[in-house]
Amino acid sequence: MSAPQFDIVFRGVRPGVDPELVKSQFASLFKLDAAKVERIFKSKNITLKHRANERLANIFVVRLLAIGVIAEKLNIEPEVIAAPITTIDNGETASDACAMHQPVEFLYGEHTRRIPFVFSGTGFGYCKIWLVNILVSVLSAGILLPWAQVRSMRYFYQHTQLDHTEFYYKAHPLRIYLAQLTFIAYLFALAYGFLLSLPIFLIGVLIFLLALPFYWLKRNYFEHKHSSYRHIFFRQESAIRDAYMALLIWPILLVFSGGFLAPYVLFKIQQYRFQKKYLGDYEFGFTSAPKKYLTLLVPLLVAQCLVLACLHWRAQLPVYILLSVVIIALITVYIHWRVTLVNLQWNGVSSKLGYFVSSWSLRSYAELLLKNLLLCAITLGFYWPWAKVSLAKYRAEHLAFYANQRFKKWQQNLN
Repeated sequence: MSAPQFDIVFRGVRPGVDPELVKSQFASLFKLDAAKVERIFKSKNITLKHRANERLANIFVVRLLAIGVIAEKLNIEPEVIAAPITTIDNGETASDACAMHQPVEFLYGEHTRRIPFVFSGTGFGYCKIWLVNILVSVLSAGILLPWAQVRSMRYFYQHTQLDHTEFYYKAHPLRIYLAQLTFIAYLFALAYGFLLSLPIFLIGVLIFLLALPFYWLKRNYFEHKHSSYRHIFFRQESAIRDAYMALLIWPILLVFSGGFLAPYVLFKIQQYRFQKKYLGDYEFGFTSAPKKYLTLLVPLLVAQCLVLACLHWRAQLPVYILLSVVIIALITVYIHWRVTLVNLQWNGVSSKLGYFVSSWSLRSYAELLLKNLLLCAITLGFYWPWAKVSLAKYRAEHLAFYANQRFKKWQQNLN
């Protein structure tokens, strides 16, 4: 019996991508002129590859999906009639897949390996660092707090692995200390200005707000500059204008909109976080669409209605019932927003090396959060190190990197 053969049929453009960019990449892939590309994209049933074996058909489908084209693999049927576009495909799938690196098909083009993040830290291991940090910070009256922060960050970085390689953080605490000292000194000056004169205080607050985006921009530069993977450092090259738009202008518009602009503002903030972000020479892109953030409005509006209802019935219902309703509403909104924003953030991030997939769920994260809150309350806060470690493990277990062949070659070049 002969091996099965398949036709690859064009079905349209993947939602959330720029059609013009897809057409350009499609034309480059098939060496077609603009007129032929337009004819293909107006059709929903044109065969792109005729009589391909199963392996080649799988590669073809995923590579088309990588550039934003939805294609379907169909068994050869007599009634499927379409003019094929002939091309030579030299692609390959990963041959070194193991239990940790599962082969993936039908996902975003040439990406062939699912590489999960792994967090190997333990609650007891971090607890020792946490206790020493508290002791040192208290005895030094907060002077050594930046050193404690760096020790904590290094622990979580160095116990987070991707493809058997850990991340690294090497910031010098002195620079963090100088930045925090300046920040605290300004807050004290602001408090003193409030005692002297209200106009002076308001001017100080205005200066503080205007300087805050610049501070966060420089802080992001600093954090990326001292974070690395495989001895390659991250960096961010966002313009100061983008920082002020994302961290000042849009939040101000959010306040004036009464919260209704929250989905779009959060989209702009997350987009800013991954604009001009690099790992070595490879730039990260953010492809999520603003309309996906509209789901954030539903729990927010429900919570607002419940709070207003509690205010209206405050004279008829006991205080503990009203407080319980408000607290439950706020926690529910927080859980929904946290899970949604994390998934939207990571599922929209990609680079030429691959893309990320986040799989946080409302139920599992809610169980983790409530367990951590309950145990921290019972132990008067001493469960905090275990809570942080459990959250780090949850992040790692629900985040994976889908790597392509370029990622493999990049790793080989670094060795």
